[in-house]
Amino acid sequence: MKICWDNLEGLKYNKKTGCWLKKGNKYIYKESCKNCNEPYLISPHNKGKFCSKSCANTGGNHPMYGRKHTKKSKKKISKSCRIKLNLPEIKKKISDGNKGRIQSQETRKKISDGNKGKIISEETKNKMKENHANISGKLNPKWKGGVKEKGLPLYNTFAHQIEWCESVRPTKDKYPLLQVNCTWCGKWFIPKLYNTQNRIRSLNNKNLGEARFYCSNGCKENCPVYGKSPATLMKEDAIKAGRLSWLELPREVQPDLRKMVFERDKYQCIKCGSNESLHCHHLEGIRWNPLESADVDACITVCKDCHKEIHQKEGCKYNELQCKEI
Repeated sequence: MKICWDNLEGLKYNKKTGCWLKKGNKYIYKESCKNCNEPYLISPHNKGKFCSKSCANTGGNHPMYGRKHTKKSKKKISKSCRIKLNLPEIKKKISDGNKGRIQSQETRKKISDGNKGKIISEETKNKMKENHANISGKLNPKWKGGVKEKGLPLYNTFAHQIEWCESVRPTKDKYPLLQVNCTWCGKWFIPKLYNTQNRIRSLNNKNLGEARFYCSNGCKENCPVYGKSPATLMKEDAIKAGRLSWLELPREVQPDLRKMVFERDKYQCIKCGSNESLHCHHLEGIRWNPLESADVDACITVCKDCHKEIHQKEGCKYNELQCKEI
């Protein structure tokens, strides 16, 4: 071995024998290695001229230098390497690691150029048809209608992860998709795949916020819960519990009541017929008639613009909330 400070720390020199001792092993000092010309330590019974195997097996010093293996020896070496490396398991790991990967156009071109001129047997073609999909993907048993490319969630994949806190149902397709209720309007819709994954991460405390489901940006903007701080939500809970006055409570109705009113009016504004940015409007203010505020007949569906116009009329302003006519 080559001499370095790490080797010398555990060595002790014996003057009688002229050897260096390390944990019961004896070494003698050599001035220079034949290959690297550096001093080294070697056991007394070893008469080599090199400090290590790497120096001894370089270039012309290698025992196989200038010689070639026979076919029999090559077969033996390949067989022993297969036993040591366990090639079937390595190939399986590589194939499992490549599942789901999308190859770039450059890689596809290299593969196609490398396969040009090759003749594929009929047996190989049949195996390829059984194991892989054609261009449309209909032959592959794992093909699920291309939902991954479209960014849509499957019912069987995600329903069991959110059904404990969300209303879910499957579509009537061959590969059923996930349907959920909008947090604001309660309409059934198919969310995007990334929205579903974000909702699951939030439920597992891996994301900040709640990542609730909304069928449109209008519902997201109108929702009184979206984007609010925990302090504001706690204040609203305190108002509902009676610890604060109703004047400080945002004038939005309960989600269940809003859903029933929207379903009754077929998700359309009764004034202009719009189906975007819908609000549930009380015909009589909650402050003046709190007992009947949860009555479906006391509410109507209007859009955001019509809602503003209603509350600009005399007797129906936010500080009065007494108007019964629109």
